Amino acid sequence: SSPFHGHYYARRNMNFGLLLSLFLFSSTHASISSPNRNLKHLSAKRFSSAVPLHSAGTTDDSPGMVVNCTEAFFEQQMDHFAPSPGTYQQRYFVNDEYYKPNGPMFFYLGNEADVTLYVNATGLIWENAQSFGALVVFAEHRYYGVSQLFPDDPLSNLQYLSTEQALMDYVTLIDSLKTTYSFEDTDAVIGFGGSYGGMLASWARMKYPHVWDGAIAGSAPIVSFEDMNPDVDPNFYAEGVTYDVTPAAGASEFCEANLRKAFAEEALVGLDAQKVRSALQLCDDDDTSDEDIGWSATFWLNEALSYMAMGNFPYPSTYILNGDGTLPAFPVRVACEFLAEDLTGDDKTDEWLAGLSNFAGVYYNYTSELSCNKLSSPVNPESEIVNTLWNYQYCSQIFQLFGQANDEKDMFWDAPWDGDASAQSCVESNGIYPDRSHFALSYGNKVDWARDVSNIVWSQGEYDPWRGGGVQEDLNDSLIAVVIGEAAHHLDLFFSHEGDTDEVIAARQLEMKNVQKWIDEKRS
Repeated sequence: SSPFHGHYYARRNMNFGLLLSLFLFSSTHASISSPNRNLKHLSAKRFSSAVPLHSAGTTDDSPGMVVNCTEAFFEQQMDHFAPSPGTYQQRYFVNDEYYKPNGPMFFYLGNEADVTLYVNATGLIWENAQSFGALVVFAEHRYYGVSQLFPDDPLSNLQYLSTEQALMDYVTLIDSLKTTYSFEDTDAVIGFGGSYGGMLASWARMKYPHVWDGAIAGSAPIVSFEDMNPDVDPNFYAEGVTYDVTPAAGASEFCEANLRKAFAEEALVGLDAQKVRSALQLCDDDDTSDEDIGWSATFWLNEALSYMAMGNFPYPSTYILNGDGTLPAFPVRVACEFLAEDLTGDDKTDEWLAGLSNFAGVYYNYTSELSCNKLSSPVNPESEIVNTLWNYQYCSQIFQLFGQANDEKDMFWDAPWDGDASAQSCVESNGIYPDRSHFALSYGNKVDWARDVSNIVWSQGEYDPWRGGGVQEDLNDSLIAVVIGEAAHHLDLFFSHEGDTDEVIAARQLEMKNVQKWIDEKRS
């Protein structure tokens, strides 16, 4: 994800991707906070594979693999590139049960969450570790989980929170582990990552090819920045979500039209507040003001749709709900059944509102036990910390493009990407100006990669809104891209499931075939 958190934009610049962004990456399933009273600014929500954990990261989709690991800590420099003011303890998990001398290291580059989430969910590593004789390592990203530089004040001194510092943490840890396990020069290290972690894995291979011999990068929106060549469509995220509610993605015929009324036509904004409260079955203690109710309801609906789009998996899954509940198979299709008829006429407003409520209920009321809904539910403290950290990362470096156009491919209100306005909002909210061309200048673009980079497999899910921000075509013989039909956010990294489609099975086989190729090349 990019997945960013707590970022503030003026209403005239507010768009779908900004509200519900990245790389990257889902969040807690609490309802979004209501806008402030004058609706000039709104709080953006982060979307990514990373989840601020309020559980141990275990989901019903996969075994609790943390119990099979040794939790360890490694002393890292706070600053790898200047005289460091001190050190901190980076957490990682290691499993050497299947490791054989001269076997590879499977190294997961942790992203913006407690790393136990990825330990428990990344079945692609676990299901192949034994056959490859691999040492398995999951490293936690600095400032997240328990890998705190300043444990008593986790939001202080954020100048040490950067992709470069995180990558150098991983480089240093790998070097130590190679010594511990007596790695030879011909023993390979393979990087794995999903969403923001997939971006890190890609950059790791590009910047440190002597450390990582290849990378599997799932759902990594690595081209979603300014100054990439060719330029990415800044409306990619909104267009991806729109695609998911069309018949082409298996949704009912009129689902898009009914949602377009809510978004592009802003139809909830002008309705009687009491009518909206009643139709959406809002709780008596919901404190959203009558003035704000229309936009708050619009964003509440928007959030449910965005999470379900990222979690539009072919079987029931707990991943997007962080193990607290289960979304049905293809949840967007299920939700769209409540909007299967054309309800856009003025004489069908009541039916339309009921359909929207039921649509959102597939996500919010996953237990079928809620008696009412809240638009103003507070975010838990852990999520607030992660939101603040990711907002800093967005405003300092990960300055992704998010626009929308209200056209045939995009059902949201017109809000073109405005990099200048978005950068200024970072100054106002964080006191920092984004390094807008950082990744293009640091790593180049697809043309450069095709010429100079090797050994990466990028995967994208057909239904994942982040797909348009990633690499979707092969760039050379060893920079491979696979778009997985009927898949969503990095499904290929999960454990095998009886509901897997032939396409995701084939994608995993392709990925591990390339891993074997990279290992063989290193040995030769």
